[in-house]
Amino acid sequence: MKERDKAFPPSRFLIRQGTKGWMVYDRQRKGPAMVGTSLAVNLTKQQADHIERTLMAEREGGIIPRLGKRPASS
Repeated sequence: MKERDKAFPPSRFLIRQGTKGWMVYDRQRKGPAMVGTSLAVNLTKQQADHIERTLMAEREGGIIPRLGKRPASS
């Protein structure tokens, strides 16, 4: 099997539509993603997109972000 034929594992986080908006689902937890001490649920699509990107980026760096907090601009 060639290197390009190997499948990448699915992403840990994905965006799903919930009963009251959007959520970021954590495949490892088998439920809503945790952002600090809050669940990533009842979000707008834009909020869910932002949180998913943040979780993926922060996960690579080993840091867990807090819900609603954005990095300061330099």
